[in-house]
Amino acid sequence: MKRSKASLLATTVLASVLAVTLAAPASADSTPQPRDIVGGGSDTTQFAMNYLADGAGSSPGYNFTANSRLVSFDAITPDGLTHNTITLKAGSAPITRPNGSTEGKALLFGATNNTNANYARSSSSLSQAEIDGGLYLVPFAKDGIELAVRAAGHNAPAIITPTQMVGIYSGTITNWSTIGGTAGVIVPMIPQTGSGTRVTFEAQLKSANGGTAVVLAGTVVEVQEHDPAPIAANANAVAPFSTGRASFAPSVSLIEGTGSWKYTRALYNVVRSADRTASSFGPVFGSNGWICSGSGKTLIEAAGFQQLAGPLDGGVCGVATQAATTNFAVN
Repeated sequence: MKRSKASLLATTVLASVLAVTLAAPASADSTPQPRDIVGGGSDTTQFAMNYLADGAGSSPGYNFTANSRLVSFDAITPDGLTHNTITLKAGSAPITRPNGSTEGKALLFGATNNTNANYARSSSSLSQAEIDGGLYLVPFAKDGIELAVRAAGHNAPAIITPTQMVGIYSGTITNWSTIGGTAGVIVPMIPQTGSGTRVTFEAQLKSANGGTAVVLAGTVVEVQEHDPAPIAANANAVAPFSTGRASFAPSVSLIEGTGSWKYTRALYNVVRSADRTASSFGPVFGSNGWICSGSGKTLIEAAGFQQLAGPLDGGVCGVATQAATTNFAVN
């Protein structure tokens, strides 16, 4: 069983500011113990939580001095496996690796509630079922979503408006030449079912479509979220992509011309209602805890995101809520 916290063996410090090459784990790590704080879920934030747990470059993580470890299982293994089995804590039965925000949150409530999972990584807000299940969002970072295309030459125009984006994903716009690009049949891509980025993107398609849900065209291809390979392989491909993750994916380029669609979002860890009073909550997730600390800021930025400001600075880092965060004040 390989777990992403070992990935810090492969991190590299670049320049005077901590910028880390996102690399695969170099070796397997030990099974978490019952006292450890264990989670999984979002592909978007897996590297941020790895760094917050184990450090990056010369900056130590929470596990450097903590009595119990902060553990974060990647959504996908270094060799590309998804939905293989993992053991959350020693002595517990193996479970299917959660891939994406929705699957991570599912471990915290309802029929699949698993007491060995203490939190979930999420790049999306809560559904009504998750709210009814007693889950809470704990915001910690700011990210964005933009449309990504191949960096090494593509047929897309410099600008893709929200209306054009709806046309691309609904199938009414099928060739780049019709919206100012070079002739080529568009290959729209979307993250896998259960991805927080997909949930957010589909909500944005609906908003851009006047509040009516967009029925995805049959030409839309489902891919692993934030995997640059399928985009980089096709000059006609386009996909929603985290701006933080894109900063470490040189094979893709973001469509950022004036008027292009873009979206700002918060990133979260999700906990059960009862766990907000657990002894581990404040020191790890709370507004005065590790993730929202100055040291946490360095590690969050190493993963390409911005740390949200805490309450004393007019922000919401570490403040548990069931509503999507709209306060994007950062440190």
